[in-house]
Amino acid sequence: MEHSMILLDNLPDEILMMIFNNMCQADVLYSLIDVNQRLNTIVHDPIFTNHLTLLKHSSDHFIHSLTDSMLDQFCLEILPKIKHKIKWLDLEPLSMERILLATNYPCLYGLTLYNIDLRTCIYYFFDKNPLTDLFQNQILSLTFNMTISFDSLARDLASSNLLELHVTVNNFDDCLYLLDGHFNELRKFHVNISDIHSAQLTINNRENLPNLKCFSLYSNIETSSYDELIVPLLHRMINLEELGLYVKICDKNIFVDGHDLKKNIINILLRLKKIQFYIRSTIGLNQINLPSNEDIQYTFEDFHDNHIISYIDYFSDTQQGRCHIYSYPYTLCEYYKITNNFPGGLFKCVSKISLYDERPFQHEFFLRIAQSFPFVKKLSLENMKPRNDKKSKNSEDDNQILPIIVYPHLTTLDLTEAHLDYIELFLLDTKMRLSNNVYLVVIYQALRRVTEKFTRNATRINGEKLHRLSLLGKYRIPKYVKEYFPHTEILNY
Repeated sequence: MEHSMILLDNLPDEILMMIFNNMCQADVLYSLIDVNQRLNTIVHDPIFTNHLTLLKHSSDHFIHSLTDSMLDQFCLEILPKIKHKIKWLDLEPLSMERILLATNYPCLYGLTLYNIDLRTCIYYFFDKNPLTDLFQNQILSLTFNMTISFDSLARDLASSNLLELHVTVNNFDDCLYLLDGHFNELRKFHVNISDIHSAQLTINNRENLPNLKCFSLYSNIETSSYDELIVPLLHRMINLEELGLYVKICDKNIFVDGHDLKKNIINILLRLKKIQFYIRSTIGLNQINLPSNEDIQYTFEDFHDNHIISYIDYFSDTQQGRCHIYSYPYTLCEYYKITNNFPGGLFKCVSKISLYDERPFQHEFFLRIAQSFPFVKKLSLENMKPRNDKKSKNSEDDNQILPIIVYPHLTTLDLTEAHLDYIELFLLDTKMRLSNNVYLVVIYQALRRVTEKFTRNATRINGEKLHRLSLLGKYRIPKYVKEYFPHTEILNY
């Protein structure tokens, strides 16, 4: 440890800040606070103390509390020393109360709560307990990192002090409930709605929401209630200044385009200064005049303050048309249903993508995807059309002139709905370079054919990089499969 401290002391402050900034904040404070005066000054920087995450994220995406030794040191020594600097805390239920009672936090205004059940939350808000005053009178911004359903238990959940709320709810009724007088002072409201369908509850959803200045709505499930539910809700936000709208719309006769956004949103919300959106709309091909991408792009000619990207696909097999429109730079962490018509761009924040088309994907397409999504971790592919740029297996120059496709951060690959050609593409190291920690989900019979009954040498190198392999359609794993993937955890379904 002493040798490590000498090496750290030899580095300039700027380099140390860069190193520590890429580490877990809790680990930085736990390991380096009070080690020496220089390091103490650095770790007291607002970068490490303003927003503290006092929990652990495991590799399987579960949330855990800090170890007992870390929790003791934070509660007894570290938090009392930096209490005036702390503005936001990320907490989980097992250690939350102890951390919040460890000291007073005069500048604390925001909490992110992971996996806390609604009954516990209501207890802290309304029952007499040591934290009621903090929740009712000091916390202005609250993020629930979980899905909440407002059943009869939650009807009392309200606050006249809360200014900012981030929450995930099950359905649109829950969203309306939150805006039905229970949080009258909200200035910022960010909601993720699992399912947007016709409201079932009798809720006072006609009153204006004059205090709301910033609103963001996200839903990953297609909805046919855009005009019925979403647009009327936006019309109630008469003083809205910032809007984020991220939805997937189906069962409309026409695509949502710039004309629709101007008519239903921009010309109604006159104080709107900033709009960011991703809208994917799907229509049936039972129309005579189907718009081109140029037609859609033309509807955004008056959007001078926004860079808008659009692209359209028409699918003959499913008799559907699909239009993507979004503001750029893109801000979501996922991008689904990417086709051959994808116009490219740089999407550094995206970690999850899905590829879909009724036309074959070629080598160039996968290169473009790798360049556009340099940090993608999860990729699924749905395309049953064979590649037509594939050369024969016996060709001496099989794709030698084509650059190798590189996905350096890929950890999950779902090829259950992919043609054999794409399974082969990902397993041939002469065409695809993968990381050493990939989880592959694939149909057993398809993998058997691609690997020539698990004997093909050309697919061994990428095969050895598989950390985990899920084989669908095989209930007993033969010994020769285990020998072909000797270092891989093999699951069967």
